Amino acid sequence: MNKVNKSAVLFITGFCLYITIEVLYRGYSYPLMGLCGGLAFILIDKINDRISWDIDILIQGLIGSAIITLFELIIGEISLRGYLPMMWDYSNMPLNYKGIICLPFSLIWIGVSIVAVFLADAINYYMLGENEQVPYYKLFGKIILRFKEK
Repeated sequence: MNKVNKSAVLFITGFCLYITIEVLYRGYSYPLMGLCGGLAFILIDKINDRISWDIDILIQGLIGSAIITLFELIIGEISLRGYLPMMWDYSNMPLNYKGIICLPFSLIWIGVSIVAVFLADAINYYMLGENEQVPYYKLFGKIILRFKEK
């Protein structure tokens, strides 16, 4: 499959999953958040393609969390300037910055990113037939998960 089609599959997956997570969590979402979810999913996959599966899954989750938090910061700053509606408000959360990012949600994004890594690898391995090697994941140096061979 070519890179454009792969990116489209990953984007649509990330878009739909992010919207679904938000609707389940707070009852509504915004299309822009789906756009961010799709782009973040592609970026997490691209970074995951560049690093070894020997990199601890927690590190991969931290990288993904940084990507998502950066998106929140950029969109939040644009929203504060009045160019976009405020789509969330973390003002009541501890360790927040201007109500647009906060540590508790950055920690949540670690878990979401780990799930995104697993899902992107599953799409790449099983659906797109991209990898010859069976994906596996390490936590603190020990393999904790290995996909079933296709």
